[in-house]
Amino acid sequence: MNSVRKALLVLEAVADHQPVGVSELASQLGQPKSSVQRALETLHGAGWIRPSSGERTRWELTFRASRLARKAGSHFGLREAVLPHMEELRRQTSETVHLAVFDDSEIVLIERLESPHAVRHVEPLGGRASMLVTATGKAILARLSTEEVDAIHAATVERNDPGTPVPQRDALELELEEVRRLGYATTSSWRDGVFATGVAIIGPSGGPIAALSISTPETRSDEENRRTQAQLLLDHGRQINERLG
Repeated sequence: MNSVRKALLVLEAVADHQPVGVSELASQLGQPKSSVQRALETLHGAGWIRPSSGERTRWELTFRASRLARKAGSHFGLREAVLPHMEELRRQTSETVHLAVFDDSEIVLIERLESPHAVRHVEPLGGRASMLVTATGKAILARLSTEEVDAIHAATVERNDPGTPVPQRDALELELEEVRRLGYATTSSWRDGVFATGVAIIGPSGGPIAALSISTPETRSDEENRRTQAQLLLDHGRQINERLG
């Protein structure tokens, strides 16, 4: 157990001082360099840290550690912060509003406010979907590192779900560049007859923890309607991010 505690202390120190070398870590922790080096090798082997810029003399966290941190804080006050904005978005658009978080390579729907229209799009609460093809998923992907996007794309390919189209990595990157430019993601290919727009929700750590979307039957979705919904999502997303930050 003592070795586990030492490894965790080293991990925390790497997070605080990255990129950092073994000598500096040993000085910070008051531990022998040999002990710190063993902990670094253990953490590296487990995928929690990596050599900075390929040099094994300095270390930094991997996306695995960052992802764990986001999961730990992703639900703290999230629903309370977002729900009033979802209610206002539904009032402003009369369309269905979804809130989704991401779990590994998929998004999970955790809240939904339905459109009052008889013809509306509704996803089941707790439902899961690929991040690569949904508006909420792409909004989140656009705020992740290249390494994280690579890992999510590879996991989706490996899962080989016959009902999920998987774009080529280069094509996906072009889409994500457009999402970064606009500040929001769209899709009309995930569900037939439905157009969706999504924005990422940013947590206190500065990384994406969820996404908010509006789903509209294409029979009610023209260009003006889409621009209006996108701007509303950007406005509400900014307010939510300010509150969570």
